[in-house]
Amino acid sequence: MKALVVLLAAVAALAGAPSALADACGLPDSGPLWVDFAGHDAPIPVKPGMVLAVASGTDTPQQMRSQGAATVLFDLNFNKRVGTTANPADPATLDAKAKALVDYATSVTGCQTPMIAENELFGAQTPTPWSPTNGQYRSNVLQFLTALTNLGARPLLSIANPPFTASDDAKEWWRQVSQVAILLRQVYFTSPNAVGLYKLGTAGASRSMRQSLRGLVSHLTQIGIPAGRVALEMQFNSATRAGLQPTSAWLDVVKLQALAAKEVVKEFKIEGVWSWGWATFNPNAVDPDKPAAACVWLWVRDPNLCDAPKYSGDFDTSLSEGQLSLPPGARCVFPAGLIDRNAVSRLTRLTGDAGYAASVLLEQAVLNAEQPIAPEVLVSAERAVVHSSFGGDRTRYWSALAQAKLTIPDARAIIAARLERDDVEARFRPRPPTSAQLADFLATYAEQPVRLVQTTRNAPWLGGTTKGWAVSTLAPSEVFTLAKAGTIDTPDGPFDVTPLGNAVPLALVPRAQATAAARVALERLARESVYRSWLHNAEQKQLAAGSCAGDQVPTPTATDLSAFVPFLLPS
Repeated sequence: MKALVVLLAAVAALAGAPSALADACGLPDSGPLWVDFAGHDAPIPVKPGMVLAVASGTDTPQQMRSQGAATVLFDLNFNKRVGTTANPADPATLDAKAKALVDYATSVTGCQTPMIAENELFGAQTPTPWSPTNGQYRSNVLQFLTALTNLGARPLLSIANPPFTASDDAKEWWRQVSQVAILLRQVYFTSPNAVGLYKLGTAGASRSMRQSLRGLVSHLTQIGIPAGRVALEMQFNSATRAGLQPTSAWLDVVKLQALAAKEVVKEFKIEGVWSWGWATFNPNAVDPDKPAAACVWLWVRDPNLCDAPKYSGDFDTSLSEGQLSLPPGARCVFPAGLIDRNAVSRLTRLTGDAGYAASVLLEQAVLNAEQPIAPEVLVSAERAVVHSSFGGDRTRYWSALAQAKLTIPDARAIIAARLERDDVEARFRPRPPTSAQLADFLATYAEQPVRLVQTTRNAPWLGGTTKGWAVSTLAPSEVFTLAKAGTIDTPDGPFDVTPLGNAVPLALVPRAQATAAARVALERLARESVYRSWLHNAEQKQLAAGSCAGDQVPTPTATDLSAFVPFLLPS
């Protein structure tokens, strides 16, 4: 560890190393760098403007350059230069090895300041404190990459496993490495694997990929490494395909990986994206679909690089489905509607939680698409709110909305969702309550006021019938103040109600009738439970077919604003 600390201090002067170097070898001097491994038997076509990685040779790279491509070196023998975690190389040999590698890379790439990807760091996930040999290995890696940089090379360090960054020592090591090399984070979509991703559907798979890529980049940026010092290395070998069949399914997944990479490059402005896995190093893992997959990968990036639509019989050529293409001002779009950014902001002022506000709006959209209410019913429900909470004084009502930072349309949307929810719940037929549940309700609510009434249309607070015992905790309060038949406004719309007797405690009602009232109350509670399950599934379907900015998807759940605006949601 002592040697590592000394070396960290030695390279501190390189902290100001530029994140992008001037073009000296045909490489783009700005924007993200897209590099594809074209060595061995990789079926990567050579086109002007492409950057191709090779592992050896001089003739083939020279031919690539003659066709307008740039070449870089993919060093597959990094362990021979710096050693391993158990057997690190002698640090005294590293400078000479770095010079030899730069000379070799220059001969392969035809460039005096060659780009060199080192494959790969051992034990990236190893927590500190590191063992003496591992500490020396980490010191060797840093020394070797520093030497390459000092010689004019442009190194990258390939990383296969999640970097351990939980300690100060580890964080500092990663930060110092990022000063002298691009951190090339390998990407394996193995959890879920390619088959699992495909089963998520286009929108779900795209979202999962984007979130995974963001997580890989954020893991490093959160410890102070600039996104411009990070690149992604996408994997397309047979293990990544994981037996995904048919060919069209695999090509769809390759397409979605390319689209996800393009989106994350745009969001984070990372250094670039590399592709690996096109070559066949294992004769027992031959994939005849490699040429098609490579073509799709390149075509998504630039249609001039390959004619992927010629495989259109084998995959979906849409480049927009499931992608983050939202109309101005939208936070989310899905088949049932959209969530407006401004609406989220307004409800966030009420709830203090943007995520919960988005969930509220998602529920409103799903309910409105499923069971929209008539305008006159909404107006009646709003009158009921004003009457119940403000004695009919609209000025006080408007003042309360202003204090809650709610607009009148937002308030009406909340009321409408309550009505629509009741209508949806009325469709459910849950299991009837048991004898034990009925007995427990009668004992618990023996003193609860109830009143026998009749209505001209089915009332949810009467169990979806027109005659029965209204329970005070479930029925509108005006039911218990009516002296004679009349029309009342309720959160469930207007009702013509005829009292059939005075309000009495539940315990004084004949047993059979009290049991009927208890059954109505318990069935309504049961329908609420069924509703939560129904809503969760309905919202999941909407989100699976939709998209949200930055993939910030609302939590699919039933929401309750009564704690924030109790005056707006009276019983």
